[in-house]
Amino acid sequence: MVAGIELEGKNRMKIKLLALDMDGTTLCSDHVTVSPANRAAIEAASARGVFVVTATGRMRHRLPEAIEQTPGLHYAVTCNGASVFDLREEALLYANPIPEDTALRVFDTLAPFPVFIEIYSGGFDYVERVRIPYIEASGFSESRMKNLLRGRRTIEDQREYLLHPAAPVEKFNVPYLPPEHEEAVWAAMRRVEGVALTSSVAQNIEVNAAGTDKGDGLRFLCEYLGVAPGEVMAIGDSRNDLEMLTFAGLAAAPANATDEIKAAADWVGPSNDDDCVARAIERFLL
Repeated sequence: MVAGIELEGKNRMKIKLLALDMDGTTLCSDHVTVSPANRAAIEAASARGVFVVTATGRMRHRLPEAIEQTPGLHYAVTCNGASVFDLREEALLYANPIPEDTALRVFDTLAPFPVFIEIYSGGFDYVERVRIPYIEASGFSESRMKNLLRGRRTIEDQREYLLHPAAPVEKFNVPYLPPEHEEAVWAAMRRVEGVALTSSVAQNIEVNAAGTDKGDGLRFLCEYLGVAPGEVMAIGDSRNDLEMLTFAGLAAAPANATDEIKAAADWVGPSNDDDCVARAIERFLL
């Protein structure tokens, strides 16, 4: 966190783009709801001419209705920066997919483990029917399990899909790593060349093409919109937000953020369930 005198200077920054992580930041802890205060603040920021962007590890067709229906949210950085969308025009602006040979290596590394593997491709999630019991045993809440159904396409053979994908592969996601396999999965994936590894929640691993992260997706969008990094405010709570916060001129985090993210933030506000996004917008943008 920056010193008080430096933060005062950041208070006077002209913010032109606001990048918001979803889960653990903009959304309440049910992973579905945007609070009335956050919704109103986002709309107010947009009304002042600020570009408001959701930046998430989710794929395009897993954005919740609450995000889709929030006035002022115009752009989305999805799949940890692998894809950038104009939500109003429903247009793909940027893509940095995993090369096909690398995607096969990733799958062949993960497949021997008893884990639920998601392949994000073309904005959808391709899962193998035989692996569904692994996620059903995770103990996830009903709302989180419901989220995992959004945008899902169940198939019989994920490797066969990767040989003939309907669209480029944006990301692999293992939403739940059983404790007895977590260390081994990470160790195996670190030996795969050409990938970027991150995590957005505990007991999770996410795999993108090397060089892909939310900061990279946000960098593209800023160039596209003519916004300088110093004119960006970003808010996030987890490891996959770090590059985005580092890129932004002003970085903020909710109280529920990891220690690593809090250390990278210029300002730490209340938790996601206590309207951190609204408080940050009120303090720095309105």
